[in-house]
Amino acid sequence: MFFWLNFYSQVRRWLGFKEEDDYRSALLLDTLLSGVDDYTEDLAITIKGKKVAVVGAGPNLEDVRDIDADVIISADGATNYLVSRGIEPDVIVTDLDGLTVYPYRPLYVILAHGNNIDMLKEKVHHLRDKKVIGTSQVFPFGRLKLFGGFTDGDRGVVLASVFGAKSIVTYGMDFDSGVVGKYSKPYYKNNLPASWTKRNKLKIAKYIIEGVFSKTL
Repeated sequence: MFFWLNFYSQVRRWLGFKEEDDYRSALLLDTLLSGVDDYTEDLAITIKGKKVAVVGAGPNLEDVRDIDADVIISADGATNYLVSRGIEPDVIVTDLDGLTVYPYRPLYVILAHGNNIDMLKEKVHHLRDKKVIGTSQVFPFGRLKLFGGFTDGDRGVVLASVFGAKSIVTYGMDFDSGVVGKYSKPYYKNNLPASWTKRNKLKIAKYIIEGVFSKTL
């Protein structure tokens, strides 16, 4: 945990984010999840010993047709594409800024961060009858967990590793083209050039995923 807390401190300094905003968001999510059961054990049972695919919302997402895995973890807006193709993920990792569909069966791992306070207020109520796990990128408290990772895609990979996946394969992820996939946000009509912030977020995501695969993180 303390590795990730230090990691988030470095990222905030690099990208100009504020820790107090992350805490405000975490406090809100913890409040919104009042009375919700703890589904962490369900998450562990779902992933442990399984072949896991983590599907991102990159510009190549529509090239994904068949997914060879026991368990599918989708990253935020990638869920919209998968569901449109009749594929329901087992776990959805989301900060809620790309997700527009809310299938009943999956486990939802929701992140609170300083830039998604409005999204939490708007969308968490859609999930009250589902299996939800709240997470933060500050010291965990209340109902919140800290599993690690930064963007939705790499957090999915970290989750798979933390909970003992037999193997992990990624789909729909592109860290080097400088292009943001249209499924990243519901109001995107096409793939778009990445902003400075987004390019650096993708660099961080690539670093984390490579660290997980090389067992250095």
